[in-house]
This record gives sequence, C-alpha cells and structure tokens, in this order.
Amino acid sequence: MDPFNPKVVRASAGSLFRVPVVTATLDTLRAAGLRVLATSSHHGEVYTDVDLTGPVAVVVGNEAHGVADDAAVDGWVSIPQAGQAESLNVAMAATVLAFEVARQRRRR
Repeated sequence: MDPFNPKVVRASAGSLFRVPVVTATLDTLRAAGLRVLATSSHHGEVYTDVDLTGPVAVVVGNEAHGVADDAAVDGWVSIPQAGQAESLNVAMAATVLAFEVARQRRRR
C-alpha cells in the first residue's frame, strides 16, 4: 500500500501529514521490539480485553481479504459486531482500535 496515494491522502483529510506513517514488514516490527497484533472479523480477543498500553503494532488487512489467518503475528483482536454485520471497513476498524489504544494509554 502506498500511504501517499492520492485516494489515501484524500480519505485521511491530510492527517497522514501530521502523524507518523510507517510501512514495515512483520519481521521489521518484531525486530523493533513491538508486539504484533492483527485484526480479524471472525476470531481473536475482543479489543477492549487486550492490553494495548505497551509497544504494539496493530496490523489491519485490506477490506476484501483481511489479514491472512496464517500470518505470523503474536495475537489477534476483533471488534464485536451487532446483528448481521460481518465486519467494519478497514478505516473504521483502524479508527476504533486507534482510539482504544489512546484510551488505554490515557488511563495508565
């Protein structure tokens, strides 16, 4: 993914120029000392039950296929869905998780 693709820039309303953006492999994240958690719509711990206060990288997949079930990650997090919804789109899932990380770190 190109974080500076015109569609991404437009969708972020320019925010990507104000926050750090990192493109890395899972191995690079781990080598940096981060716990690597991936999102899933069908398995994993509920995101509010996961400790997100330490060094962590949250990996979100694309909307069509998500993160591969066999990805070499340290754990999985999910956002419970109400009713018949299967999943959130990737932007909404990332937003929910980013706010949860911030919430937990403020409480710490």
